[in-house]
Amino acid sequence: MEQHLFVLLCLTAAAASFFVVIPTNYLQHLPVYINVCVAVFGALTLLLLLETRRDRYHTTMLFFLFMALLNLIWFPNGASEGSLPSYFFCLLMYLPIFFRGRTRWLPLLLTVLDAVALMVLELQFPEWATPFRTEQDRIADNIIGFAVTALCCTVMLWTLLRSYETEQNRLVGLNEELQRLVVERAAVEGALLQNRELLNSVIDGTTDAVFVKDISGRYLLFNAAACHMTGKSLDQVLGRDDNEVFPQEVARAVMEMDREVLQGNQAMTVERELKTGSGAPWVLEVIKGPLHNKQGDVVGLFGIARDVTQSRRMAEELRLLNQELERRVVERTERLESAMQEQEAFSYSVSHDLRGPLRHINSYGSILLEEFGPSLAPEAKGYLERIRTSSKRMGDLIDDLLELSRIGRSDLKKVEVSLSDLAFGIGCKLQDAEPARRVDFLIEPGLQVEGDRLLLELMLENLVGNAWKYSSVRARARIEFGCCRHDGKGAFFIKDNGVGFDMAYQDKLFGAFQRLHGAEFEGTGIGLATVKRIVERHGGAVWANGVVDQGATVYFTLPRC
Repeated sequence: MEQHLFVLLCLTAAAASFFVVIPTNYLQHLPVYINVCVAVFGALTLLLLLETRRDRYHTTMLFFLFMALLNLIWFPNGASEGSLPSYFFCLLMYLPIFFRGRTRWLPLLLTVLDAVALMVLELQFPEWATPFRTEQDRIADNIIGFAVTALCCTVMLWTLLRSYETEQNRLVGLNEELQRLVVERAAVEGALLQNRELLNSVIDGTTDAVFVKDISGRYLLFNAAACHMTGKSLDQVLGRDDNEVFPQEVARAVMEMDREVLQGNQAMTVERELKTGSGAPWVLEVIKGPLHNKQGDVVGLFGIARDVTQSRRMAEELRLLNQELERRVVERTERLESAMQEQEAFSYSVSHDLRGPLRHINSYGSILLEEFGPSLAPEAKGYLERIRTSSKRMGDLIDDLLELSRIGRSDLKKVEVSLSDLAFGIGCKLQDAEPARRVDFLIEPGLQVEGDRLLLELMLENLVGNAWKYSSVRARARIEFGCCRHDGKGAFFIKDNGVGFDMAYQDKLFGAFQRLHGAEFEGTGIGLATVKRIVERHGGAVWANGVVDQGATVYFTLPRC
């Protein structure tokens, strides 16, 4: 409040000096000396105002500047007949606002003594006072002085009243806040009491034994479960130590653990075996920890004991079952390794033993056509061509079967793979093989996945090869490879405008040896089965949509980079 009022007073004093007092003195033809003093006072007041922008409030300096101005112009401005006595009211009102405690009495005494001294000097030396030229000048000067004094006093009084109102509102708000805090504290105390009762209910209702001891080992809390486990009543436990509750051997072990908890100042967990009243053994899992006061000093310990007899029995049974399971896993692993070795031997047999007869059939067929072709009937030549074509198809079928078998056995070597680059390279190879075909490849760039590069390349060769094969009936084929959203997840697709397929047979599409088209399109029926095996090994899924004579789209998902 004082800082804001000081700024207002500085503004009022400077404005009154330059725009009220000096013009009025000039019109009354008062000595120039008076206007010079008032102008210096106004300038210094402006400097004090500028200091307030740096958070410097020179309240004492303003007081003494104003008092010095009144002393300097007292006699030239008509002394007590002029307006200057009224300005002393401003000083008297200024003092209790900006001075506190004992510091206000010295300026007050100086003000009174200064006023008395000026009056005494005026009475002793009346010739020092400069009279006003006319009665009208004296009246005008008093009116101006009264107005300026009233303005300054009004500013101070208004600020005081406003500050009082603000303080009153603050006190009212504090009182309301205090009342609210009292209500909240009552509610909190009620809630604490309720929580305490709830906590006691929980402690007494739990099946775990809960107990608390003081620093000397005497029980302060012992719930119903603890009484049930020990076969003791509360009267037999509370206020007593372990020597009075348990047998000597058990008490010694319990107290030893208590000492370790209190000395180590940290919680401990142990398992302990007790005998019930009937002599049956109980296995208890006991957790003990130190209790601290607000200062952090250890004042006791708490404990929670749980009956783990059944769980330990089940753990032992589970351990035996795990041993039996591990034994069976070892047996199954040995059988699986044996089966894989047999499959490897079978694959080797297929790869080497079956290829030999096929090569012989193909070779002898070629010899017959070369050496005896001119003498053979056209029908016989046709039969030989069929033999050669069938042997070649069987060789391709054997290669595809071996490839499909190898996919399931090989280890995945996952790296970052660009499907866009692989698809582009496969498209270039197909176009180079059949340069006469007009095929538009639309390949979305930047499609990256994580997987086995060789298997993913084999997968794309089958998919792009199928799109190339089944779109050969079009004068201008279109093959598109990209990424889309399917059921909220990302999926890749290869789309063509070929012959398509009937969706009624889509379940057979990815099966081995399942062909939905006739002999007009070459193939063994293994390609899409290979694609399905590769995608599933990478943790993805594959499916297809198609319309007869309008094209087909194969979708698949793979882990993205």
